[in-house]
Amino acid sequence: MGSPAQVLEPVDFTLLDVEFTTAPVPLDESEGPDPRLEAITGLVAKSEYADAARAAAGLLRQGVRDVRVVGPYLFGHFFADGMKALPVLFRSLKRTLTENWDFFGPMEKKLVFADTGLRWLLKMMGKHLEHHSRLKDAQWQTWSAPGNREPMEEALALGDPLIAALAILQKSACMDAMRTLLGALRSHAQSVPFLPPPEEPKAAAAPEPALAAAPDDDEEDDEGEEEEEVRPARRKKAARQEEQDSGPSVPMSPALAQLVRKLSAFEALVEREDYAKASVIAVDVLATVERFDPRVYLPQLFSGFFNGLAQHAEAIEPMLHNTETLSFRAMDQLYRVDLDAFLVAQARQSRGGSEYDE
Repeated sequence: MGSPAQVLEPVDFTLLDVEFTTAPVPLDESEGPDPRLEAITGLVAKSEYADAARAAAGLLRQGVRDVRVVGPYLFGHFFADGMKALPVLFRSLKRTLTENWDFFGPMEKKLVFADTGLRWLLKMMGKHLEHHSRLKDAQWQTWSAPGNREPMEEALALGDPLIAALAILQKSACMDAMRTLLGALRSHAQSVPFLPPPEEPKAAAAPEPALAAAPDDDEEDDEGEEEEEVRPARRKKAARQEEQDSGPSVPMSPALAQLVRKLSAFEALVEREDYAKASVIAVDVLATVERFDPRVYLPQLFSGFFNGLAQHAEAIEPMLHNTETLSFRAMDQLYRVDLDAFLVAQARQSRGGSEYDE
């Protein structure tokens, strides 16, 4: 009888998403490349990304923190878990380049190896995303299912801080690859739905109060029927009034929720005078504000706009070439000074463009 199939343990992809405090175990390459690194390179060359990631994780667990294993290890995470791997992947990459940078080797050619490996990682992620998006295959369907949007938004919020962290490599190639990848992820995220909100448990119906006496005639029945008819109308009116008073509500995206957490954490750190940690959050938040993308933080607010623009682009686009006409400028000024009047203004199409009469 043959031996039973080997059951492989799942790879732990959180090994780089921690803070290191000890020096890495050095590799002795005085007599040539380390065979373990050569084996990982060979697995990558054969597109055996899962095995390459497993081998890289084995070295990391042994304390062999070499920048040359970062790319195969993190790409294995993306290869295995797709969009859901992105938050841990981006955090791990940022930590490697910032707080943990001094705890990685090798001492010689560290910048060169890191630039080459991370450029490969980012470009491979972009190529895989582009490939499956073009085919619209089963992998793309998996990446587009509900449950992928939330981790994508969380990862996109880390994009700008990660680009800033890549500056340590002193070359622009990785930063350019990261920008390209972020653009592809934003494009894909627009077609991925958010998970529906959890249903709130229904409150138990309150017991009806006992009547003092049963109705004796049809008059009370008529009053009850009239009250039943008026009650829904009152509820609708109250709901409309409440909506007008409170204004429109926008669901909080994961990216916005994470930003709110960072702002609260900053205030708490300043209050207890922990300025070292507060400065880390300050750098991150300032970078986010400078490059604030409302599509990432308020995606549902713009969903209707971009959907309408996509559906009616052929009708709207010709109008964009007539923005210097008097009719468009008058319409634009009305829109700016009185949105309500702009919305109710009657439009009349003419040969010279659009004329608007109140």
